[in-house]
Amino acid sequence: MRAEQLVAAPGTAHPHRLAWTTAPLRSDLRVNGAPEMSVRASLDGTSPYTTALLVDYGTATRTIAGTVQDTSRLVCYGEGVPGDTGCAYRTKHRTETTDFKIVTRGWLDVRNRDSAARPSPVIEDREYRLRWAMQPQDYVVEKGHRLGVVLISTDHDYTLRHPPGTRMTVRTGLSSVTLPVAPPAGS
Repeated sequence: MRAEQLVAAPGTAHPHRLAWTTAPLRSDLRVNGAPEMSVRASLDGTSPYTTALLVDYGTATRTIAGTVQDTSRLVCYGEGVPGDTGCAYRTKHRTETTDFKIVTRGWLDVRNRDSAARPSPVIEDREYRLRWAMQPQDYVVEKGHRLGVVLISTDHDYTLRHPPGTRMTVRTGLSSVTLPVAPPAGS
C-alpha cells in the first residue's frame, strides 16, 4: 500500500501501520528542521525497512504534486540565446481540499542502524533501539489541526519493495519523536 493510503483515518486500527496523533493544536506550530525518531522495536520478517511519516491532520486546501502551465501568460526575462528564448509560460500550483498532508518522511534500513557504512545482521524478535531523522522541512501546522506520526515498513515510492509480511513490534513507552520547532513567521 502507498503511504497516502496508510496515513488515512489514524484513529482506526490498521494492520500495516502504527499511528499516533496529538490533540487539536491550540495555536499554529511551525516545524522547522529535521524531525527525529527514536523507536524501541523488534522485527519479524524479511523487510529491513522502517519509515516514519509526519502528518498534518486537518482539512485544508493544499497544493498538490504537479503544476499547470498557463499558456495565456508568456513572460520574458531578458534577451534570449541560441536554444533559449529567455521567455517562459507562467505556471500555477494545483490545489485540492484534503483531510491530511504528509509533511515529511524518513527511512531507516535497520541493517544500518549503527553505521551507514557497515551493515549489521537483524535477528528476528530481538529488540533494537532505532534512531533516524526525517527530511528537513519548514511547515506550519494550523491551529485546530492534529499532528501525527505514522510508522510503516516499506515506503512504496521511496524504498525497495520487499515481500510483504514483516511484523514490527514497537514499545511505545520507550519510543519518541523530537520536533524542531520555531516561532511562526512574522512573530
